[in-house]
This record gives sequence, structure tokens and C-alpha cells, in this order.
Amino acid sequence: VKPAKATMQNSFAKAITKFTKEDPTLRVKIDSETKETVISGMGELHLEVYIERMVREYNVECITGQPNVSYKETIGSQQ
Repeated sequence: VKPAKATMQNSFAKAITKFTKEDPTLRVKIDSETKETVISGMGELHLEVYIERMVREYNVECITGQPNVSYKETIGSQQ
């Protein structure tokens, strides 16, 4: 999840902070490798409710989607 415009970053942070204090089942994590804000909760509907609340209460349009995964390559033994 990220705000649609960089100017909405402060309102986005305020909303996320308030929502995580209100609801202990809503968890926010910033992925150290991809620098994405990942929210998790009790299902898709639960997360959609909070995205809608951000729009309604804080006027923050959000871009949502699947989280990116960093692939790592390891070197195996030579045969």
C-alpha cells in the first residue's frame, strides 16, 4: 500500500498510526528490501475497509496490490 501522491504521505502515516492503535489485528510492516508498506489483517474485506476509511476520513487515495518479492540466488555445489 502506498499513497497515490507523495504529498499525501503525512496523512497516510497519521491514518496508519491511528488505525493500528484502534485495531490490534491490523499490522503494518515496511519491507526492508523492497521499501514497501505491507498491511495485513483478518482478510481482504478487513483491509478494504481500512483503505476506504483512509479515503473517507483522511482524503488519501491509495495504490494497493500484491507485495513484491525479492528473489535471491544462491550458489550450489559444483558437480
